[in-house]
Amino acid sequence: MLNIPSEIEGMRAYYGDVCGDFEKQGFHLCGSWEYYAGFFDSILHMNEGTTVYLRLPARVVEGKLDRDDALLEFGRPFLIKHIVHTGLDENGELGPFTAFGLNQFQAPVDPDDRIEHENRWRQAGEQAIGRIKQYLQ
Repeated sequence: MLNIPSEIEGMRAYYGDVCGDFEKQGFHLCGSWEYYAGFFDSILHMNEGTTVYLRLPARVVEGKLDRDDALLEFGRPFLIKHIVHTGLDENGELGPFTAFGLNQFQAPVDPDDRIEHENRWRQAGEQAIGRIKQYLQ
């Protein structure tokens, strides 16, 4: 994990006002959200079982996260790297691949893996944050 201090920390916006604009910029509400908090994720890099995400934490100040009138306050963005198993698993099956594609429920090889080329990804994260900052109060 790599923290990226940013001006968006503490900024607020209504979910309904930013959701569509965030999606246009490649940020999507992470599937493991709760009514009181969640993460907006953007993929910065993906290849051969490795994905680098920029994650924007948001807590709900008023309302519930799945509603347009939920007031969100953003925390410190950070980068994470997710590596999935490739090749055959212990049952001789094709690792994360199923008849329908990638197994989204697979645990990462290392949930807090080191991010190589730290400056490169920090810059990419800062650029992505810059693209969405305009949508926040």
